[in-house]
Amino acid sequence: MGFTPQLDRTIVTQSLPVNSNTEPMLINQDITELSITFVCLALGIIVVGWMTLMERRPKKSFEPHLVPTTLFMFAGAFVSLIAVVHLVNLFGGHTGR
Repeated sequence: MGFTPQLDRTIVTQSLPVNSNTEPMLINQDITELSITFVCLALGIIVVGWMTLMERRPKKSFEPHLVPTTLFMFAGAFVSLIAVVHLVNLFGGHTGR
C-alpha cells in the first residue's frame, strides 16, 4: 500500500470565464430606474445643447457671460456619459472589470 500523491494540474481552456450573473437587470425590475436614467440622459444633452447655443450667440459687448458655459457643458456631457453607461448596464452589458 503505497502512497501516491495527487499532482495539482492546471486545466487550460480556450473559452472565456463565465460570470453567472450576466442576465439583464431589467428582467425583474420596475421601469423607474430606466426612466430616471433616460431623463438624466435627456437633461445632459439639453444642457450641452443650450450651453453651445449660448456660446455661439454673437456678442453685443465685451462683458463676459454670467454663466460659465464651458463648465456646464462638461458637466452635461459627464452626466450624459454616466447615463449611457448605466443604460448599457441595465440592458445586460458589462462595462466594469
